[in-house]
Amino acid sequence: MTRAWKKNLASLPSLLEKKEFRNGVRAVSASSIGTQYFCEMKLDQSYIHGDIETEEKTEGDVLHEELLAMEPTTQKTLLEDIEKRRIVVASFPLAAEAEGLILIGVPDAVIFQSGKPTHIVELKTTRGSASILYDGQRAQAIIYGLLLDQVGFDCTGLNLVVVKFSRQTPISGQQKSQFLDALTSALISNKSLTALASKADGNVVPHSFPYRKAEAVGILNSTRGFWLNQREARATSNPNKCRACEFRSVCPSSLARD
Repeated sequence: MTRAWKKNLASLPSLLEKKEFRNGVRAVSASSIGTQYFCEMKLDQSYIHGDIETEEKTEGDVLHEELLAMEPTTQKTLLEDIEKRRIVVASFPLAAEAEGLILIGVPDAVIFQSGKPTHIVELKTTRGSASILYDGQRAQAIIYGLLLDQVGFDCTGLNLVVVKFSRQTPISGQQKSQFLDALTSALISNKSLTALASKADGNVVPHSFPYRKAEAVGILNSTRGFWLNQREARATSNPNKCRACEFRSVCPSSLARD
């Protein structure tokens, strides 16, 4: 019998044709839900003006590529590997329906053990303290967990790991090349992530917490009104967020101007 998650992953394209949400989007990404916690006006402005490339985004993209280099594969091979291999580390697109929304996302890495997802790994870079996990970063990881859950994977015991890197302190090429293997080894053997962080000279802080579906549903209940056009975008009241926003010069609610 075909497992439900195999059938659901194969039917991903048809799911994206079912509905339309705010700003004409066909599906709501986990990263967009995370941005809502920063500022919904920023999210709205990104649809109006398009994404604006920033130094922070460029640095983050480069670091992701260096730390999470994986061999390309086909969907068929990936599904077979998840089902048959003892340990699989992969990144692939997910889509599912929940609380009236079509959700999508591509986790940075998912660790499977004997066909069951045990860890989701998400990387974040920061110029500030890597020890701070923001609500939006936590929410994004939780929605990735919900996506796996809704697709049909057994998510009991699933843990979410957000690894934050401080861009203030560079890491060596060797540390970058060994990062994913070292992290995977620590997670599947239940070793302390503190030891892994110390090897990276203190500029890497892993934040780990369990996936709970009730928490994911709560996140959707507080954010979906925006996507269903049931309310207006909510602007931040924090001027520091506005100063850090690439849309500060065009946003009508900005508390900081160039």
